Amino acid sequence: MRKRIAIVGASGYAGAELTARLAHHSGAEIVGVYSSSEPGSARFETIHPSLRGSNGPAIEKFSKDALKAGDPDFVFLATPNEVSAEIAGDALELGATVIDLSGAFRLKEKADYPIWYGFEHPAPHLLKDAVYGLTEWCNGELRTASLIANPGCYPTSVLLALKPLIPFLDREQPIICNSLSGVSGAGKKSDLAYSFSELSGNCKAYSVGTHRHIPEMKQNLELATYTPFVFTPHLLPTVRGILSTLNVAFLTPRTGSELIESFNKAYSSSPFVHVKPLGELPQLSDVVGTPFAEIGLVLLNGGKRAVIVSAIDNLLKGAATQAIQNFNRACSFHEAEGLR
Repeated sequence: MRKRIAIVGASGYAGAELTARLAHHSGAEIVGVYSSSEPGSARFETIHPSLRGSNGPAIEKFSKDALKAGDPDFVFLATPNEVSAEIAGDALELGATVIDLSGAFRLKEKADYPIWYGFEHPAPHLLKDAVYGLTEWCNGELRTASLIANPGCYPTSVLLALKPLIPFLDREQPIICNSLSGVSGAGKKSDLAYSFSELSGNCKAYSVGTHRHIPEMKQNLELATYTPFVFTPHLLPTVRGILSTLNVAFLTPRTGSELIESFNKAYSSSPFVHVKPLGELPQLSDVVGTPFAEIGLVLLNGGKRAVIVSAIDNLLKGAATQAIQNFNRACSFHEAEGLR
């Protein structure tokens, strides 16, 4: 049975990718698309070039009444953090399952939102019920979830690369993460810092020690409070893609085969995570435009340390296609439905 889908924020970068793929999903019927950037009603096909000639509902300005009229089973929120935090409850009240692509429900403690996101959470009662949707590390809870918090793009690249190694880590040694992202990760904005003239031929670090994805990563790595975790994001002069380089230390020396076996065991049934042979490292061109994550590692210091490199498309595996993976699992569809 096809699920009735509404997408709020359909004209943003991630929202457009989400809409394009759900439009061709055999288990989905799009009954509503909403955007604050479209004056009045706009044609469905204007959302994404691949939808040219497609039939679908006109783009509308979001309201609870408009959402109710569509009677959706699932509501995807590809909206800013504050917007998702405000309207998720409206969708839940209508009986829909919400898959939120923002950071509005990723952190469990309401006190963290003013610190890291700059606003008081308007619906803190929903935080405890939100399921964190790092798909490959969910174990059936998506089927009963009413609110799914899609992971951030940086955390997706970092968590997929680190979680299989958690049992081996020396938690008294720093975990150092350097991540480089294409500028689309910041969304559609006219800020000078994200303009072509500022970024072309350039690369720069930003939000060092203050990036809002830091508590999300620490929370989901279950790191001890004394474990140093250093995350430095960088902007690349590219549109999309994330490359994360992670430097870790182990309690005891490890062999390459042991670590690769740990990755293969974790992702043996995961169609969208590929682990490279020891010593082979991914690059952005491996993943841009695809729903895949590529992971590789190199051992250092006689097996006492390792450098792990992961690569994803920030708009796909870091946002839209991971949301569809979560939708597929929630509905017991094949995980790759709509993504191949």
